[in-house]
Amino acid sequence: MAFYDQKYIENPMFTDWVFRPNPMLDRHWEKYLLDHPEEEAQIVELKSRLLELKYSDETLLPEEKIEIAEHVIDRIEYEDETKKRRTIILSFMKYAAVAVIFAVIGGLVVYLKSANESVYKQMAGQIVQIPSEGKGPVLITASGENLNLKKTSSSVDYTQTGTVVLNNDSVLKTAVEDSKAMNQLIIPYGNQSKLTLADNTVVWLNAGSRLIYPTEFTGKTREVLLFGEAYFEVVKNADKPFIVRTSDIQIKVLGTHFNVSAYAEDKVIQTVLQEGSVELSKNDAGFFGERIVMKPNQMALFSKTTSETALSDVDANYYILWTKGLLSFDEVDFDKILKKVERFYNISVDFSEPTFRAIRISGKLDLKGTREEVLEYLEKVSSTKIKKLNENQYIVNK
Repeated sequence: MAFYDQKYIENPMFTDWVFRPNPMLDRHWEKYLLDHPEEEAQIVELKSRLLELKYSDETLLPEEKIEIAEHVIDRIEYEDETKKRRTIILSFMKYAAVAVIFAVIGGLVVYLKSANESVYKQMAGQIVQIPSEGKGPVLITASGENLNLKKTSSSVDYTQTGTVVLNNDSVLKTAVEDSKAMNQLIIPYGNQSKLTLADNTVVWLNAGSRLIYPTEFTGKTREVLLFGEAYFEVVKNADKPFIVRTSDIQIKVLGTHFNVSAYAEDKVIQTVLQEGSVELSKNDAGFFGERIVMKPNQMALFSKTTSETALSDVDANYYILWTKGLLSFDEVDFDKILKKVERFYNISVDFSEPTFRAIRISGKLDLKGTREEVLEYLEKVSSTKIKKLNENQYIVNK
């Protein structure tokens, strides 16, 4: 990625100017272009590409918007490089190129990094709408219908052929002409959901997550796309591997229990294996790319910065307690625990001193309690004071 491109997308005034312009931002960037005419072509190109993306602004986090911009830039650079080399490699075009296909349609962010006939290629032509209102979990069906699940702890069940059972009490018909059409389950902060897929695989989705999946698995694989955190109990099927795709890596399994945390704002993607076996690889690894096979009670941390994966031994049970409304931690940085609490209660917590972030704490939280009870407990184990600024904002002081 070019230096200037990185500079633009990390500047909130640039992304706001592209997606949410106002007269002040227009004046700022008009003056900037006058002062830096050598950058005009790059700015115009990047802005034009970003404006091709259409989405409901309320459904994307700032970090997701930056990730969108980064993928668009990668695509621009890829196209430029391809043009330069086209005359040289024309005779080798029999080989399937591993491409990055990026689509945002009506608020749906999808990264397609596979050269095979993945069901996610169907998303490029499928239009769905993200509701602009409503704070509860939202199911967007394969036909484009938006359903607010209302309950903060919701459930969706696809196991009954031709229907979807919502919250164990309402039934929705799922007749779709294209069996590969995709659904999307969006879980805002402060919510969780349990999803049972058509093959009886159970997925628990944590706060601030979204999962994209087909109504039924018809191909040679069972593929889903995850943004955020989810715990999977995959039904074994040796003839049809289950694949979880994230923005950077994919996890391939036959039948197992594991947890994946792949939030856009986090610098690492965390995979914890409880039982069975999983295989991790980068999305662009290719046939000869590195593949890491995990064993039970191992954790894999993939760095988005270095593209390297580190394995360590852990007690996997600690990493899935969130599905029961619990958090257990042993000598963990304070800011990492607070990040989970922020997502669960849909609040924002800042630190008056940066050093407070690195305070190491141990304990167990029952998230079924009120947020005041949880924050009071965190005050005790961290020896700090958490002051309420307004309804949803807090600050950590000594």
